[in-house]
Amino acid sequence: MPHPTTNELGHEVRDRRTALGLSVRALAQAAGVSAGYVTAIENGRSASTGRAPDVSLRVLDGIATALDCTIDDLTGSRAHVDAPHVLLYCVDATGPLFATVDHAFGTDVDHWIYIADPRYTEIAPEGRATICVWELGAFPYADSHLEPQDILTALEREVAKVAKSLKGKRVGLAIMDCSAVMRYVQNAADEVEFEREWHDGVHRIWHEHLQGEPAVDVCGYRHADVEALGLTIDQLGTALTLIGTHDRVVVAEAGDSTISGRAAIRRILTEARPVGVSASAWREITRAAAASLAVA
Repeated sequence: MPHPTTNELGHEVRDRRTALGLSVRALAQAAGVSAGYVTAIENGRSASTGRAPDVSLRVLDGIATALDCTIDDLTGSRAHVDAPHVLLYCVDATGPLFATVDHAFGTDVDHWIYIADPRYTEIAPEGRATICVWELGAFPYADSHLEPQDILTALEREVAKVAKSLKGKRVGLAIMDCSAVMRYVQNAADEVEFEREWHDGVHRIWHEHLQGEPAVDVCGYRHADVEALGLTIDQLGTALTLIGTHDRVVVAEAGDSTISGRAAIRRILTEARPVGVSASAWREITRAAAASLAVA
């Protein structure tokens, strides 16, 4: 989303927050973002990058709801649909996934920056994708403690390498190693939480190196990996966070088959059924939850 030099959005958020007597922390909690992110919006710049954050439609909606107003109240005529931040959750799909990603999201993409799951060999048609493999045990996954900002640094390096040839093209991003990394590191939950800030980082990199918006930003997770983590993470909480931090939710099944929207959310929640909850009761819960969580 474009940001005017006078930072009208930040001023509007601050004015409405103070009028309601809300602290930055209270607004952040209600909107589902970090307090630092709210401060960055209000100040018109991030303390870490020095630049205005690219605020997604989902974040704007959360802030507007918390401030008891509409997105238009906050942004006036500047609101528009952001390049989508998509969750691709693989339930039955196994092996390489480039074909699935390209089939599901490639209509509006001229070229992919594709971060592959290092456990699989990916092949793409010539000229269709730049496929990158970040091996576990090397930067940005050099050790068992994940540093989320290192992932953005690694991505920026990859984009910079090919930026000259891709300027003016519709460039999509698919990072498909997410759950493989979760199994490798000790702080798996940190990667899921980083989804709250990831999309803004992607926008900054695209603007700086490609002078445009990402055509789409796809983050891939495999249920088998999440399940394998067992009690080391809250599987239901992980599912809800992933659903809540993406603009669209798509489930990949066998072959190139996908489902989206409410059906996809129900499928993800079905797989995350807590121990001790009956299947019939959980079906009713997930039906109601999917209706309220659906984003596409």
